[in-house]
Amino acid sequence: MSAPNLAQRLGVAALSALVAGAGAWWYLEHGREEASTIEFVDDGSEFRAALEARSDSGEEPVSFESPAELGRDFARRLNQDLTRKDLLILFPQLKRKKVNEMPGVHYTLVPDKRWSRRFAEHPEGEFLRRTNSLGIREDANPSETSVDQCVLVMGDSHAEGVCSNSETVANQLEARLRRDQPGKSVEAWNVAISGYGGANYLGTLTAYGHLEPEDVVLIFYGGNDFRDSIGPWRYTYRIKGGPPVSPDFITPLRKSGNYGRAMLGQEIHQALTFLKYPEAGRDAVRLAIACGLELDRQCRESGMRFLFVYLPPPSVGQPEHFRAPLEKAMVKIKAEPKGLDFCRELADDTLAALEEAGVATLDLRPTFAATPEPLYWSTELHLNVRGHALVADQIHAVFYASTDEPR
Repeated sequence: MSAPNLAQRLGVAALSALVAGAGAWWYLEHGREEASTIEFVDDGSEFRAALEARSDSGEEPVSFESPAELGRDFARRLNQDLTRKDLLILFPQLKRKKVNEMPGVHYTLVPDKRWSRRFAEHPEGEFLRRTNSLGIREDANPSETSVDQCVLVMGDSHAEGVCSNSETVANQLEARLRRDQPGKSVEAWNVAISGYGGANYLGTLTAYGHLEPEDVVLIFYGGNDFRDSIGPWRYTYRIKGGPPVSPDFITPLRKSGNYGRAMLGQEIHQALTFLKYPEAGRDAVRLAIACGLELDRQCRESGMRFLFVYLPPPSVGQPEHFRAPLEKAMVKIKAEPKGLDFCRELADDTLAALEEAGVATLDLRPTFAATPEPLYWSTELHLNVRGHALVADQIHAVFYASTDEPR
């Protein structure tokens, strides 16, 4: 279905002005101890105050007829129009010592660092996170000479990986491509960073185009990427938002340990937002489509290929393993479990619109549903090592093994 059909089902106007956009984000902790691998940070009051001030500045909000126009203009504004103060409001990760500012994607990790992480679920009981000279999750630095094949894999913390670098989607895809081409030099770079969303994805080539990739793969996570695009869009275009989701819903999960924060960050916060403001579904779909169309346009203009990969959240990807605890958590905070299902329609409409526009897509929902083994960590609700391998297999099969183009 197209985005207008979703709007008709939800009964919304062309641009809703209700949902409070940003104000919460997630990051992978760097500490050695097991208990705090993921954190949920709520800075909503600061964001909403800044949004109100910007919305009252006198400049008229701008709207666009098509997601393609929106994507192109949004990418330009994010790259050219925002001040340092704006960036700190939209990307408060920049206030942390373990990130650096990066044009295009706005921030990346500090380069040349190593963090060892105890993690009982991992087959080895721990994993090692390491950054290279670019501040991305790679053990090696880019070659000083041209390579035969270069791929960029973009996404959020799921693609970055709650695992060792060698186990991530990007590195496992690289291993498969190297097996395909003995003697060829192949680099697949993991440029995904925890906390990224559409406003970061749009600047992928601004940040990493110098690596001269042939292909760009975006892993779009359905559990929070829809919601996370709304805040930067509202701020950039001076569109006011409504009251936030009540702390009565959020606080109990934030205080219930790492698993509660994981459920909140990976699915429930988005579900609560769309339960309170179902009208925001149209905005979320438009922004997801705009992101996919704009990245595809940028790639085509540079002679590259683009693949939009949809990664479902655990309750949708493998409901037999993960749905019940999330529903129980929703009931505990007196929220409707049906809120977890909003992402299904948002994903359907986004993928349909991109496919209609000729963008290459990969929907991982059927493959995940058909896989009996858990593909997410049960405590962190991020892709586990098996999940990373399966995603790499699917990208390889759909985008590489079946192509007639010489690789």
